Amino acid sequence: MEAFQAEALAKGLVKGVWEKSSEIITEKSKKMIDSLKVDLGTAFSSYLEISYTKYSTIKTLLYRDKLRKLRDFFVIPDLQSWKQEEDTVSAVNSTVVRNFAGENFIIVQGMGGIGKSMLMKHLFLSELEECGEFIPIFFELKDINGKPDDYNLIDVIFEGMHILDESTSKNAIEYALKRGMFMILLDGLDEMESGKAKSFTKKLNDFCDKYPKNNVIISSRPINDFIHFEKFAVLDTMGMDKKQAISLIKKLEYDGEVKGRFIKALDDELFENHEEFASSPLLLTMMFLTYDEFSEIPETPYLFYERAFETLLTKHDSTKSGGYIRIRESKLNSEQFKKVLATFCCITYYNNAFSFSENELTNTLKKVKAEVAGDGIDFDVEKYIPDLTNAVCMLYKEGFTYSFTHRSFQEYFTAVYLKDQTDDIMEKRGLAIIKSNPKRARNDRTFAMLSDMAKNKFEKNILLPLLNEIEKDFKGGDKYDFYFEKTVEGLLITGYDEMLYAWSTEPYGLISFVEKLYLQNWFMLDSDTLKKEYETICKHLKDTDGKCYVFRESNIDIKSTEMFANWNDDFSVFVYNRDAIYCGDDKVLYELMRETQIGQKILAVSTARETLTAKYAVTADADDFFSI
Repeated sequence: MEAFQAEALAKGLVKGVWEKSSEIITEKSKKMIDSLKVDLGTAFSSYLEISYTKYSTIKTLLYRDKLRKLRDFFVIPDLQSWKQEEDTVSAVNSTVVRNFAGENFIIVQGMGGIGKSMLMKHLFLSELEECGEFIPIFFELKDINGKPDDYNLIDVIFEGMHILDESTSKNAIEYALKRGMFMILLDGLDEMESGKAKSFTKKLNDFCDKYPKNNVIISSRPINDFIHFEKFAVLDTMGMDKKQAISLIKKLEYDGEVKGRFIKALDDELFENHEEFASSPLLLTMMFLTYDEFSEIPETPYLFYERAFETLLTKHDSTKSGGYIRIRESKLNSEQFKKVLATFCCITYYNNAFSFSENELTNTLKKVKAEVAGDGIDFDVEKYIPDLTNAVCMLYKEGFTYSFTHRSFQEYFTAVYLKDQTDDIMEKRGLAIIKSNPKRARNDRTFAMLSDMAKNKFEKNILLPLLNEIEKDFKGGDKYDFYFEKTVEGLLITGYDEMLYAWSTEPYGLISFVEKLYLQNWFMLDSDTLKKEYETICKHLKDTDGKCYVFRESNIDIKSTEMFANWNDDFSVFVYNRDAIYCGDDKVLYELMRETQIGQKILAVSTARETLTAKYAVTADADDFFSI
């Protein structure tokens, strides 16, 4: 975009949004407002010119040597509302997304590799190109990690965009915010450090209260903390269907014969057999490269990443089959290179670091060099960096910042690193990673892949020490009661899908991690069984006067009979642990819960320590020391 176009678009957006307002402008205020318009138009023309170039082009695993236009290979995803699970909408622009959500404040969630950041950039570009209702602002939330806790959210966002300068006063920004002139795209909520999340949530909710006319869209991997974002509608980013997957492959610049074979395989049965990979833009691209190299796709996730990395390590020409092996400047052989990369990934994963300045990257690799020296590996840090960016495309450089091409590789190589350690080092460093961020450890692929790679070592060195630590507080009695009290705060009963959900006391604590990883292959009950559980609990509540609370209105006491008299598909009931389940007010409900899928999961976890202790004939204590 040329400068004069950016300036014209910026001034057009400012003028258009202003004219849509119904505010009466007096002669006295006209001069001041005209001055603000000029200030904003000038400031944003510069910002939008730079940002349009930045967000309209991208490097990917396939196009690693030069920037390509995002629109040339981006497939617009469908979004689904938590409130309307049967409906989806194509996210063609922000207006469609807002109308579908029914809110100005929206969270777009999706698994890693689903294309959330590309979607946010697409919404930014669409708002700009179509001269929409708002001036778009793009901000990466990981940039808050380095801010002091007393930061001002508006200052951080606008100063980060280099908008607050001598020509644009804070008064102009404040006035524009009150008028609702901005669409603020906040990318990567899940990349924010857990210690920063609570403060950020409060600041954001305060911002939405003060400036309700603006549009705020947040992207994130799935987390349960969305309940704290009270004003936000939550939309799921849907994986690609077969038609979209084929459309993406057709857009790629690659050998036509290879594309044709892969498209036919996708259409025949490959998509259905590997939908977990094929429905994600990133993983589909890796799948395509791996298919060209090996003519097959592994079923197990960690084997898929292993094959994908081998492909990236040896194949580098993105436009034709065959390729060539690019000389690695570090002169490390493949095994040495992977050892260094795995150590680097483990250190950065522990530190919750996904992007680095050149100095940070160099210093981290120096730590890695000291670590691998014990294995007889020596390398030149300055030569290893271009290998990471060019030879295997694990990192990409944007401006002065290096970032992981995708966090899934960081997770995979962290699992590889832990798998290759002795039992004591796996335990110390694995538990240190989990304790540093239990939420991330539970939701990421790292420990699930580690379990697949080395199940016995994982159970012995990770799960068993965690269970020993958890049960230090156990004073005897029924261990089911111990785990129930620690994990279940209450029971959420929703008439929408006729299901029961346990509301956790510690949704991202150590018990939650153990439950997910120990029961990762838990057999899900069929819908008829789940419906019977729901009906049994509902009948009991109808027949009793147990104290219940309306979901999200915990200060309102109502009788269950009154509650069910007003039942409809959108109505939910939250029964609190302390009043109705555990503390003796309703023993029958407590016993009924034990027979549900929720109760059976708790029962299985409550016996896990004895099971694993007998299996490995060992005991272990947790250690939060991280010795790297």
